[in-house]
Amino acid sequence: MAADPVFVLCNGRSGSTLLRFLLDAHPDLACPPETNLPTLCAQLATVWSLIEGAPLSANRGDEPPEVPEAAIAGVRATMDRMVGSYLARRGKKRYCDKSLGTARFAPLLTRVYPEARFVCVYRHPMDVIASGAEACPWGLNGYGFDPYIAATPGNVVTALASFWTDNTQVTLAAEEQLADKCFRLRYEDLVADPEAAAAGVFQFLGVAAAPGVSQRCFSAERERFGPADYKIWYTSEVSAGSVGRGWSVPAGLIAPQLLAVMNELAGKLGYRPVDEEWGTSEPPADLRVAVPAALRETGGGAVDGAAVNGPAVTDGDMIVADRQGTSVASAAAGAAPGMPVSRTAARRAEDGAAAAAVSGTPRTRRLGEQLRAGLAAARDRESARRWGAHGSETFVVVAVTQDAARRAEYWRVDLGSATVTLTTRHAQEESDWDIIGSAAAWDQVLDRTVNLSVALRSCDLRYCDNNQTTPLAADTRMAVIGELLGLTAWQ
Repeated sequence: MAADPVFVLCNGRSGSTLLRFLLDAHPDLACPPETNLPTLCAQLATVWSLIEGAPLSANRGDEPPEVPEAAIAGVRATMDRMVGSYLARRGKKRYCDKSLGTARFAPLLTRVYPEARFVCVYRHPMDVIASGAEACPWGLNGYGFDPYIAATPGNVVTALASFWTDNTQVTLAAEEQLADKCFRLRYEDLVADPEAAAAGVFQFLGVAAAPGVSQRCFSAERERFGPADYKIWYTSEVSAGSVGRGWSVPAGLIAPQLLAVMNELAGKLGYRPVDEEWGTSEPPADLRVAVPAALRETGGGAVDGAAVNGPAVTDGDMIVADRQGTSVASAAAGAAPGMPVSRTAARRAEDGAAAAAVSGTPRTRRLGEQLRAGLAAARDRESARRWGAHGSETFVVVAVTQDAARRAEYWRVDLGSATVTLTTRHAQEESDWDIIGSAAAWDQVLDRTVNLSVALRSCDLRYCDNNQTTPLAADTRMAVIGELLGLTAWQ
């Protein structure tokens, strides 16, 4: 093996396979699928230490407290012999290794290869949670998830949040300890400008620039054996389409203590914190934020103003998270945390002015038309009598779109005045409750291809209130939206 190998420090679902493709597409670098070579180094170090008579760890399988130089030399010789033939076969000069869980072996690897370099890969925690759940639809397994879901078998979100937090802590610790040997790369930076990101990595590694590598990396000669991201084989270009997918993850399922640690780590990495507004309106244009100067200088501290949501309380099938950061329960579907309510005349005036500025044909015009038609029909049927006090409420239906100019569309439904208005996000600050989802999810519900309760239960649609109501109120409100959309009689 060359004297200066490259090790990628990453956790599962962080975009590391894409980085592996980029590294392997460089003419001088060879990066095979996951080899678990760092783990093998630690195992060899334990064996060599035993042979050398050095003390071993009290816990079987842990790295010895002190690895003698003879053991280090033995590990180096074994690795060089094993990897040397691979480099020769590939016609490459420098070995790169992308294996999950490498961060905990970084100190040992620097002893084996003092000139080694490390690329530390990070991704926003909520996107990792969403990606992990998508990759394991029938139960978390693989990617290092198993011990976490075993600890919290009834809560996938908490399991994956713990997974991200633990792995990020280890990677950041390695980065801080070996600062001069590490290069930080966020997934969001990589997909936003893959050429620039790759150029930065190559410059850090001291190899020649490789313009066009983000297109060449998807060529057919990439090695397909070994573990990898299952989606990479049917990918032909770098896309930022997965960024922000975690906006639909119900953050209220993460316990306050865990969420506080997660947000602290996210702040160090320059990520938007998961606060009381998470998932309640249109997603942010960028998950990245400026890292406070104090964090850049000291490497510690929390993001100013980061709020912490409370844990969800479940009852039946529905999780309803409020817009002030705590959670209540009902028995119909899934929801997410939301926003604090502010009822000021100034805000209403600002909302009216902003609504007047909305122009063009709305992407979700069909949704608005159905709400108007349903409201007219409901008045004819005197539905307000069945809805009781909720029959005079105002709520906002939010449809998240892919249009960069209008990332979400807001339909304010005033049951009391029987009006439906295309408005802005400020309307949420005046509403009694909201329901939010993607434009595609609303289309599926309107087309009857997805049941409303199924959409709510899976958080494709989310009901948000201000935590001032009862579970029965949530059920009644879902009856209201169902009747307005013409989905059921709700007798």
